[in-house]
Amino acid sequence: MNAIRSKHIDYRTVTIYPTFEKVHALLADIYVYLFGSNGELLDKQALWRGKAALSATEDEWRSGLIVVSPQLEDLISPPLSLEAARSHLVFESVLDFDAMKSSYELPPVPEAVWRWWLVDSLWKTVDGKSKNKSRMLIW
Repeated sequence: MNAIRSKHIDYRTVTIYPTFEKVHALLADIYVYLFGSNGELLDKQALWRGKAALSATEDEWRSGLIVVSPQLEDLISPPLSLEAARSHLVFESVLDFDAMKSSYELPPVPEAVWRWWLVDSLWKTVDGKSKNKSRMLIW
């Protein structure tokens, strides 16, 4: 979670299920980010077993934007913002928030996008410029 949450505000935890065009699952470290209407990071979580649970107020959910990508903190200096995230190949989605729903399946991340994430991850490992280990688990 990005910030310390107040005990007096009602936060909603929503489960997000990203999908990927032409594959059932993507076996790489993929994160789901929630950005507010001003581009500030509200919450983030790594995908675990095909889902991520994020928390925000109902107003933040209504005006927020979901971003799916490899971990952006490896690429962007703090503070992480929507504008900085957009400078990298990310997938964006807006939720049609309904207070009665507790989970959402996102539209599929296009194959051209998720394949680039995997190629980029491999390239960082092969060219020796990155000291970080590849986050790709298997392809």
